[in-house]
Amino acid sequence: MILRKSTIFSFLILLVSQLTLIAQPLPPLEFNVTSGMGVQGSTVCLTVTVNNFTNVESIQLNLSYNAALVVPECPKTFTNSALSPNIDSTRFNCNNTANGYINFLWFGAATSIPDGSILFEICFTLIGDPGNISPVYFNGQLLDIEIGQVDNNGNSYNTDEIISNTGTIKIISPNLATFVQSCDADRNNLPAGGKLTFYATGGTPPYNYVISPGGFTGDTGTTTIDGERRKITGIPDGPYILTVTDATGNTSTKQIIISNDGTPIAIDTVVKRPTCFNRRNGYINITNVTGGLSPYTYQWSNLLTGLDSIGSLPINTYTVTITDFNGCDFTETFDLNIDTLKFDLVLKDSASCIGVNDGEITILNARGGTQFGGAYDYKYSLNTFGNPKPFTSPFDITNGIPGLNKVEVIDSLGCVVEQSIIVPFKKTVSFDTMVVRDISCFGKNDGNVRFKASPGTGYGYLLSPNIPGSVFGGVFLVDDLPKGNYTVTARDNAGCTGRATFTINEPEKLIINETLVYPDCANLGSITINPTGGTGAYTYNWTPTAGNVNSLSNLGGGTYNVVVSDANNCQESKSFVFNNVGTLTLLITTKDVSCAGKNDGSAKVAANFPGGNLPMFEIFWRDSNGNILPIKNNTLSNLAPGNYTVQIITTDGCNSGEKPFEIKDGNATTIVTTVTNAPCFGEDGKVEVSLSGNPPGYKFEWRQKVNSNIIDTDNVLNAKAGVYVVKAISPSGCETESEVTITQPNEITFAAPGTRNVTCYGLSNGQANILSNPLNLSYIWSNGSKTLFVNDLPAGDAWVVGFLGGCYSDTVRFNIGTYPKLEIDQTKTLVQNPTCFGDTNGSVTIEAQGGTGISYTYSWENGSNSPTLSNIPAGTYFVTISDSNNCTQRDSFTLTQPSKLEASIDLAASVVLDCNNQDNGKLAIKTTGGNPGIKTISWQSGVNTNGNVAINLIPGTYCATVSDNFGCKDTICQTLTAPEPLKGKINTPVEPVCYGEKTCISVDYVTGGTGNNYTFQIRNLNNAIRFPLDTCINVFAGQYIVSLIDSAGCSIDTTIFIDQPEPIEVDLGADLEVQLGLSSQVINSFIDAPAGVDTLIWSPFDDLECVSSDCSSVVAQPKETQTYILTVTDVNGCTGSDDVVIKVKNVRNVYFANVFTPNKDGENDFFQAVIGPGVEKILAFNIYDRWGNMVFDKTNYVPDPAGTDGWDGTFRNQKLDPGVFVYTAKAIFIDGKVIDYTGSITLLDKLRN
Repeated sequence: MILRKSTIFSFLILLVSQLTLIAQPLPPLEFNVTSGMGVQGSTVCLTVTVNNFTNVESIQLNLSYNAALVVPECPKTFTNSALSPNIDSTRFNCNNTANGYINFLWFGAATSIPDGSILFEICFTLIGDPGNISPVYFNGQLLDIEIGQVDNNGNSYNTDEIISNTGTIKIISPNLATFVQSCDADRNNLPAGGKLTFYATGGTPPYNYVISPGGFTGDTGTTTIDGERRKITGIPDGPYILTVTDATGNTSTKQIIISNDGTPIAIDTVVKRPTCFNRRNGYINITNVTGGLSPYTYQWSNLLTGLDSIGSLPINTYTVTITDFNGCDFTETFDLNIDTLKFDLVLKDSASCIGVNDGEITILNARGGTQFGGAYDYKYSLNTFGNPKPFTSPFDITNGIPGLNKVEVIDSLGCVVEQSIIVPFKKTVSFDTMVVRDISCFGKNDGNVRFKASPGTGYGYLLSPNIPGSVFGGVFLVDDLPKGNYTVTARDNAGCTGRATFTINEPEKLIINETLVYPDCANLGSITINPTGGTGAYTYNWTPTAGNVNSLSNLGGGTYNVVVSDANNCQESKSFVFNNVGTLTLLITTKDVSCAGKNDGSAKVAANFPGGNLPMFEIFWRDSNGNILPIKNNTLSNLAPGNYTVQIITTDGCNSGEKPFEIKDGNATTIVTTVTNAPCFGEDGKVEVSLSGNPPGYKFEWRQKVNSNIIDTDNVLNAKAGVYVVKAISPSGCETESEVTITQPNEITFAAPGTRNVTCYGLSNGQANILSNPLNLSYIWSNGSKTLFVNDLPAGDAWVVGFLGGCYSDTVRFNIGTYPKLEIDQTKTLVQNPTCFGDTNGSVTIEAQGGTGISYTYSWENGSNSPTLSNIPAGTYFVTISDSNNCTQRDSFTLTQPSKLEASIDLAASVVLDCNNQDNGKLAIKTTGGNPGIKTISWQSGVNTNGNVAINLIPGTYCATVSDNFGCKDTICQTLTAPEPLKGKINTPVEPVCYGEKTCISVDYVTGGTGNNYTFQIRNLNNAIRFPLDTCINVFAGQYIVSLIDSAGCSIDTTIFIDQPEPIEVDLGADLEVQLGLSSQVINSFIDAPAGVDTLIWSPFDDLECVSSDCSSVVAQPKETQTYILTVTDVNGCTGSDDVVIKVKNVRNVYFANVFTPNKDGENDFFQAVIGPGVEKILAFNIYDRWGNMVFDKTNYVPDPAGTDGWDGTFRNQKLDPGVFVYTAKAIFIDGKVIDYTGSITLLDKLRN
């Protein structure tokens, strides 16, 4: 018994089960395109290899390249055999190779290809100029990428995620060559000059170039890479020669003429953004190109070439480069991005439990796309169930399922975006008791389980497979379970459910495996048991009792029985028989004398020696007198009746002893027969044989007297009437015969009955009767009747048997005839289904056959009595046919009809009208239903079409009729309305109070156009951002073009001019230069303030001195170079300013003499630091004699201009002798700079007394 107890987490089970159902994407499919190169006109072949090509069911994408440079050769050169059955020229579509792409479509059974395998090979012819490189890669710019795969769980899914590793084709030149494109100077702007673009290729880089005559920027230079483009502008009109020299000295020259009559390329366009962020119905149409020199070529950023318009575009930014005949190019960028539909999804409340869908999810911040307007903004769908419901966010969804929920939000144009969210649940139904008991013994069905769900009580339970159980005390019990896998589900009254799975296991069969050693003359025996199977530990029960052991030893002769039980008391038993130890057991086989008087008896002896090979032995045969007969082998023959013995003695002394046996004499027998004659004609009689004295072992052989074939070998013969011979054969072959006769009564016979056929096929009213009955017989018929006449026989074979007493006649067989089955002749039946859904032109024509073959009638349930039922709709019709015997047969015919043919507008492929598209609408039709086959779409007269798409549509109502190949039709009409003209008004901006200040531009109102998501754009702002209508955009004074834009991108422009007051002019004159410490000249300001001056502010004001009452003139004495700003504010608060820079020359005015004479003659009597402008003070002044003694010091002072505070040549009031002294000084200047000075001073004369 195995007990298992666990708690099941239902939420985990739910998530695992749901996530298992969600496709688990495989690694993205990787396409690798090889690269190649070649000269112009040659062919280069590229291979496309793949990685992660696992369980791929379909591929849809396009292969892009630059069609101005290379042209693919179709069909492809090689395709992987795994794709070959389902790829052809339709799916590898080369119809648009001139435009730069090949559509690649493939589908089939899930296919895997090893990594690195070649998917296909394709060759290109190189048509472009050398030095150009064309990329070759897969993308979804023109055809949505869609890869269909089967994940590891067997789920199919689609993805647009791929890895595309781009290959390249480089066009090379065998020799140095130069390629040039030039643009003439604009005749309306000649100073701007012309343009020149060139490159060199085929040589050895770097390339040096010279354009002569030069005289303009870029007339010489170097390109370092082969094919590197160099663009030069501002080239005056005239003839030029371009010379290119490569690293090896090879040169290439080109003559160039820049004329002065060029006109720049300009274009007119119509642009339509996609209606949805995830739709591909945008387009760009270049309606007119002017300027340059035609013809023009077009190169689009999505690698399309040669087209002036591109369509089926998703949101993106696209660029077109238009090149004229001279190579002059023009580039324009188009923004086809729209506001993406998006929303936020949050969990508001958990679901109650699994099984109850009451989780609450809140949709927040639904935005973007095109709102419905009015009572709601968008629609939503939960788990794609039911019709989408309107809402305005925030919005609560109250029927979320426990687990994974998918919410879709749809806008008014049918754009859809989805998000998923996990809704947990509050109550988890789990099993806090789970007891599983496996089957006890092999072959039984006694497994059982006990389950109890929680929390709470009142659960109902269901077991799958459906085996009934019972609930006792809240516990679910199921008994007598066979082995297998099961699932139990518990559900409470609120619908909350929990589920668990379990397995009932069955043990293997219990088998006893033994090892036996038999006892012999010298050794005892042993038994060892090694059971297998069953459950758990084994126990052993021996007879005779030997304890719970698996091995017995020292066993003598006897019978040993064992019963083996496992842990579940499953049992198996076995018995073993051993001979005694020390006894040689003999097995004597005798043959008695066959017949009396013969001596053909015999005896044979064998020794049972289980312990091993029998040792050498000797046999002793003795007659009834004990005499040893002279026979030593194991067989004694030609024996007369009598008693004998046999003895075997082995060389090791093992002795069997004398074992007696008897040879019996053959006896004479008499056969006694008892005959029981046959009770009825043709039945068996019986003869029983017995022998006088009932001797055993006799055999019997029976034969008919007329032949020798043995027909029976038993002592009882059951046989028909006749004469038979029985032979009794004794065990010794003696034979005795006897003859016996079995008799029988006469055979019962009667005449065949008269019959009458059944009246209708399938009825049992056939008749039969016995016309005469001379023997007074009784009868029994095949239908069970026991009368002379029966009238309820079915058609076909029948029989009757007559009987008298217990004897029966042979079966008399006869046939009751019938008419053929009354039925409808299917070969002549014509069923015509209604042609179209709802038609009533169906018909059924029938013809009866069988029955009596005459006077057929037809009765339909709708009252018709004709064999043809016409003008009927689809349905099932019942008819009853009858013949002249009123035999009837009911049959039915079902007329089917095709599903309803319905046409609808294909929004994804249609183009509505807007301001950019007033006469180029498109309507595409999609169909469902109808008869299989091609559907024909016919537009009303006068409508231009491209295939089945109506094109070039203006406002109006357009109708199309869809027909299938049986003429079923549906008509759909669609009204295209051009939006009301876009109208609006720009608020007049308030003029700035001051020159250079900002005002703002805002919109008063916008009406008309498409949608309600209006924006505006100020086109000559650098960012060109679209602004909501409720914003006011700050701008400076000037002229602006304001575009009012509707949801479709249509716009109207308004030009506004914003004026401003004259500026306040302030002029401080030229910058000045002064010496450190000196004042500047007077700075006089020139001020022109039309509204009148209010205040003047100098900054900084330090080191300034006003020299006029209003401080408009100042003198500055800066300590370092300084910029002074004068800000003038007028009475309106407007300001104007100018600045003047005063550069300070760092002249350090500190001087020292090199000799002085302190003789008090009034001249040069003191040695001191002499300072000038810019010096703040002397921080320290020290004088030292030649031995380093300081003889004078003074700190933190400003030297006296009279020179009396210097050194007078004394030290401690003592006159010093003439000599040379050293001084040091430290000066600080008004700019904070500190400078150290050092030098020597010579004292020339002593002081006078």
